[in-house]
Amino acid sequence: MKIIYSCCLTTSLLFSNTIKTSDSKELSLSIYNNNIAMVNDKRNITALNNSKHKLIYEDIPTSIIAQSIMPIFSKNAILYSQNYSDNLISLNKLLKKSINTMIIYKKQIAPFKFKKQKALLLSLDPIMIQLKDEIISDIKNEDIIFNKNNNLLLKPRITWHVKLQKGNQDLNINYLTNNISWKSDYILNLDNTNTLNAWVSIKNDSGLSYKNANIYCIAGDVRKNNNNIMQTRSYVRKAELQMSDFSNVKAKSFLAYSLYKMPFKINLNDKESKQINFINKKNIKVTSKASSENSIYFHNFSNIKSKKLTHKIYLNNTKTDGLGISMPKGTIRVYKNDGNISHFIGENIIKNSSIGKKISFDIGKFFDISEDIEQLEFKKTKQFIQSKYKRTITNNTNKTQIIQIKESYYSNNNKKITNSNNCKNNCEVISNGNSSYTYTIKLNASSKYELISDYKMTYLLHLK
Repeated sequence: MKIIYSCCLTTSLLFSNTIKTSDSKELSLSIYNNNIAMVNDKRNITALNNSKHKLIYEDIPTSIIAQSIMPIFSKNAILYSQNYSDNLISLNKLLKKSINTMIIYKKQIAPFKFKKQKALLLSLDPIMIQLKDEIISDIKNEDIIFNKNNNLLLKPRITWHVKLQKGNQDLNINYLTNNISWKSDYILNLDNTNTLNAWVSIKNDSGLSYKNANIYCIAGDVRKNNNNIMQTRSYVRKAELQMSDFSNVKAKSFLAYSLYKMPFKINLNDKESKQINFINKKNIKVTSKASSENSIYFHNFSNIKSKKLTHKIYLNNTKTDGLGISMPKGTIRVYKNDGNISHFIGENIIKNSSIGKKISFDIGKFFDISEDIEQLEFKKTKQFIQSKYKRTITNNTNKTQIIQIKESYYSNNNKKITNSNNCKNNCEVISNGNSSYTYTIKLNASSKYELISDYKMTYLLHLK
């Protein structure tokens, strides 16, 4: 028993020199879409001699992924062990540690007058103490006075046992933390100039505030195992908006991802949401279409009444069309100016969109553009199915509209589909392979168009 104690004492003495890291010299956060961030923290340490030290690093988030911590020393160092401690102080922990020990509690001896009394804490629910030969159960939590030597921490810490060289050196600490995320929000204002504004919204629930930090937002799908995800806490958040010149926000390709560097350092407090403006574009070319996408009707029916068409927006992510920037996934909200004020007309999610990519999304249904579908002929045999139907498309708006009708049928190689139609006079049809057709109609205000399509699906097995 004495030998074991001696060994433990020797080990403790080996790392008897304790150093705490200084404040951050340089702090950077790389934030991803999937509720995770990588922290790069540069600190300074000073060793008084060439020996083994216990190095303490505090100011870490409660949501840290402890297995991801990586210290890098600017001078040669030997790292023996790393210990992550999050045994944070709480009333419940203090009470549990005090069971079956002598505690001090406040005993009331007169109104608003107390004296300190020692007793043995027996249990917690309810709190029961033993005072000499008496067991007392009317003690409240706030009546107990705890000893400060309880080994509980005010905040989590990392402790390294390391052999250092004498003198000053830099310590770079990299780690991952959960509960920091970002997303982008777009506002497309359809007015005389067609403006697009975008915000980076950063949410910090990691359990730590980051002061004067460089912020990098990385768009892309980074794989993360679910067992690293810690439970997200709910807090009341405050929001802060910060404006920046878009020309200063640096966007570049980073391996399989897009990386956006914020143009200034940011204070990102815990339980806070912060918004940073990163796109301001004017004179964007926007195309609006009334769209209908469905399968080819290879079944028997009489008619389909008043089917509303979808309002679809198209953008081309090029400089000539007013954009030409890598656009991360986010919610895009569309406003429309009626001459006096702007009105909200719909929203949707756009995917990560690289430069040169076409962007399309729908924002709802047109109130005054609809179609009625009437089947004119249907025939089914062992060799084929034939379906002929008429679409009566009505434009009750006060302007010319572009109507786009897409019909598709997903089949195997044992079927062949042919099509005939009356698409002419401001109507174009494109065949997208053997089983998909797109009709584009330029329809004048307050007018109708009758589109007749005749589809025939032949079973190839019967053509031998």
